[in-house]
Amino acid sequence: LAKSGKMAPVMAGSLLLGGASYSVREYLQVAAIIGGTAIVSMGKKKGGGSSSSAMGVAYIILSLVLDGVTAGFQKRLKTETAKAGVKPKPYDFMFWTNFYMLLTAVVIATVLGEVSTGFGFCADNPEIFSKIIKFAVCSAVGQSFIFYTIANFDPLILSTVTTTRKIFSVLLSIFLKGHSLSATGWSGILFACGGILSEMQAKMGGKKKAHGH
Repeated sequence: LAKSGKMAPVMAGSLLLGGASYSVREYLQVAAIIGGTAIVSMGKKKGGGSSSSAMGVAYIILSLVLDGVTAGFQKRLKTETAKAGVKPKPYDFMFWTNFYMLLTAVVIATVLGEVSTGFGFCADNPEIFSKIIKFAVCSAVGQSFIFYTIANFDPLILSTVTTTRKIFSVLLSIFLKGHSLSATGWSGILFACGGILSEMQAKMGGKKKAHGH
């Protein structure tokens, strides 16, 4: 539910760190998409679940903050490279992001003493290697789309895509598997779709004006 609001910190990071600016319409579109996705998430929630721990909430907040910081630096990087006449390539983003993720993971695993136990687990369970390879391939393919979107469009566009995919996942489960959704859930879908359609209409209108000039 909290990650449904990812677009808010991404927009804030782009504003504060990336020098971006947004219109009132764009703020309203983001609010509609976030609100609609959150309503759908709440509409799917079942009773009897355990309450969130303080540490879990802290991790979610930290994740959202880092989403915003990352988006801000990505936006700034694209702006600065554009001034220099250079366009960042998707696989440049992908390589350096994963390189520093690897370094961070190695440092944390070493501090926690989990390097030897991790290798030991893999040695004791060699069948896991095929699953690791499949996971790595799927991750690489998925990241190709992610970094293509960042390099050619905008971090906020990526956040819009990753947030609204929840809406389309729900719709697919309804139409393909016959799952049901409450009236609250349907209202959330309509709310989010309104924001998405408004954003698409604004983008198409901007392209038509550009071609007109």
